[in-house]
Amino acid sequence: MRKKVFNVLQQGKQVILTTIFLGICADILFLKESSDIRIFTLLGIYIASIFIYKLSGRFTFILSLFVLIIMYIEFLLSGASENTEKAAVWLFFLMGVGLVQQLKE
Repeated sequence: MRKKVFNVLQQGKQVILTTIFLGICADILFLKESSDIRIFTLLGIYIASIFIYKLSGRFTFILSLFVLIIMYIEFLLSGASENTEKAAVWLFFLMGVGLVQQLKE
């Protein structure tokens, strides 16, 4: 039973990681209010994905780079807005997770 669940999770790797990325983008760009529950839920799912899929720290830093680009574009378009601040929060958390991953590797 455990192996079946693990195999299903392994097959859905691309879907789960895309969902996490789109969830982060939606939180930054489209959702007006900031929610700690949303942030830590997505972050928890991403950390679980790190263990399930054996993701490297390099992958987390690439994801952080995309968030940095989103933050830069958002800053250029709207200045120091709430969306820019949410992108900075995501960047901070992802860089922290990537740093811990690199220290473990």
